[in-house]
Amino acid sequence: MYKLFFDTSTKALTIILIRDNVAIDSIFEIIIRDHSSLLMPNVDKILKRNSLNIKDIDEYYVTEGPGSYTGVRIGITVAKTLSYALNKLLYKISTLKVISASYLNDNKYIVPLIDARRGNVFSTLYKVENNCLINLLDEGLYQLSELLKKVSELTDDLVLFVGLDNENFRALIEGNPQFIIRSSFESDFCAQLVINSDFEKVQNVHTVIPNYRRLAEAEINLL
Repeated sequence: MYKLFFDTSTKALTIILIRDNVAIDSIFEIIIRDHSSLLMPNVDKILKRNSLNIKDIDEYYVTEGPGSYTGVRIGITVAKTLSYALNKLLYKISTLKVISASYLNDNKYIVPLIDARRGNVFSTLYKVENNCLINLLDEGLYQLSELLKKVSELTDDLVLFVGLDNENFRALIEGNPQFIIRSSFESDFCAQLVINSDFEKVQNVHTVIPNYRRLAEAEINLL
């Protein structure tokens, strides 16, 4: 069985091809804002180098956000279109859970960060239990200083902050000896997520909507 995972919700484009719950190929590139023009060409690239056709994919896996407003929308739209047009199963997962999954064995408490600009982040606090990520804080949009305070109130253990945007916040995070920071994540962990059933099966592709966790900038400006 072949499964295809892709994430366009951060400044990276991630595509992972999985066969029988083993990741056999992947693409991971920092592309900032070109997800719309690069997603499908890279899907085609990874399929061709494994001698596959798009119809050979049995299941699709996609991040639903939060993250880049445009990026999240691109990923969800492509996933829904492929699932519906080819009559294949679709699964979704929080981008924050995907970012954190590389570090299940590194620390008991994990905070994923996505830069939401103006001192804000998309984030949550996970506790690792039995190789699973348990939410201790609602996934949402936080002012970073507010988030750090909430995390310290919820645990006095060491907390690992992870994500591609963490260099933007290093000075503030490392000011607290309770916090440690990593500024990247691996791209070969998603097969394990699939095996552990952390993805949610979509029952009706027409009802899937991006999980933005905030209004679009145009809507904010209008208000």
